[in-house]
Amino acid sequence: MRQEHLHIVSLNHRNAPIERIGQLHIPEDSQQTFLKQLKEKLEVQGIAYLTTCNRVEFILVDEAYFCMGRLQQLFQAFAPDPAELRSLMGTAMVMHGEEAARHLLRVSAGLESMVLGEREILTQMRSSLEKSRQWKLAGDQLRITERVAVETAKQIFTETDIAKRSVSVNALGWKAFLEQDVKTDANVLVIGAGQTNANIARFLEKRGHSAVRILNRTEAKAETLAAPRGWDWGPLEALPEALASGPEAIFICTGSAHALLGAQEATLLPEGRCFVLDLSVPSGLDEAFRNRPNTEVIGVQELKPIADQNVAGRRTAMGDCQRIIENGMNELTSRLQQREVELALRELPQLLAAVRNTALGEVFADELADLDGETRNLVDRIVAYLEKKYVSVPMKLAREAVLEHLDKS
Repeated sequence: MRQEHLHIVSLNHRNAPIERIGQLHIPEDSQQTFLKQLKEKLEVQGIAYLTTCNRVEFILVDEAYFCMGRLQQLFQAFAPDPAELRSLMGTAMVMHGEEAARHLLRVSAGLESMVLGEREILTQMRSSLEKSRQWKLAGDQLRITERVAVETAKQIFTETDIAKRSVSVNALGWKAFLEQDVKTDANVLVIGAGQTNANIARFLEKRGHSAVRILNRTEAKAETLAAPRGWDWGPLEALPEALASGPEAIFICTGSAHALLGAQEATLLPEGRCFVLDLSVPSGLDEAFRNRPNTEVIGVQELKPIADQNVAGRRTAMGDCQRIIENGMNELTSRLQQREVELALRELPQLLAAVRNTALGEVFADELADLDGETRNLVDRIVAYLEKKYVSVPMKLAREAVLEHLDKS
């Protein structure tokens, strides 16, 4: 059980287009069966699988080297055509040993993410490794590696500035909305039902907003977001009516090539203040709507400079993060070696028990038979104590030897 037994095959936003990464997506309800078959096909000792919108990681454990032939077998499991297979083979990032372990720790801490320092990847990584253990596809090495990766990531998130400044326009826009102090029973209009507004819906629900209406070009998507939360929904054609109802806040993020909120829509709004968070690209409203009296508009153009500034701030924390990563690498080496020693000595209790049984049941059986009950009981307790110590002392010395070796190396 050593670091060199760890192998990682990675396709991510840095080395492959999103479409290529998507080719390696395994539906969640198929992962257990697929990974079990893949493990048998590759003849590896352990396997885990991490997938996100811009990353796929195959985390493998095997004492044998993970060669190009096995890499080809891995990709062939996804039935690519010859051109796709060549592309996958040419773009995949394949790491072994220390490089693979360091990569795993960095990924878990959000240091390899598209959004530097994002925390969600830790939950995704932890979930993928836990599922592999539950499915009996991963053993001690991945269990120990996961534990160290989680501890290292948590230390980075709590002791550095890597995740303390938001770099997401979603989060920054939500913060701007909170500063408006809109009441939770106020009329709120959400235009668009894509992933961005799905996140906004989650924020609104958590804050306790009850008077929310979601409009979308495909009404079924609006219903999917609104119905479970007890909100109203409708098609985009209902926009004039929704505006006339006087929303105090509007969240808009659509794929429309032109502004949905213009001069005409501005006239439909009753008098009074209105906050608009516009996360559409291009913008979902024009200048005429922006110039409506008592209208506060925050859009991507206002949020991006803040996000860029926060990204720069996060990058200044990279030195501290790297120090913690290296400490994590040392800790991983120590734990793997300790576990290797424990496994090597795991037969010691059985061997000592056999010696005890032979001594008491055969070698000294006649002498023990002449002892009274109290004395025999004392002898049994002494032997049990010595047996316990003869198990624990070698284990302790072995651990100390491992730590001493690491300190010297």
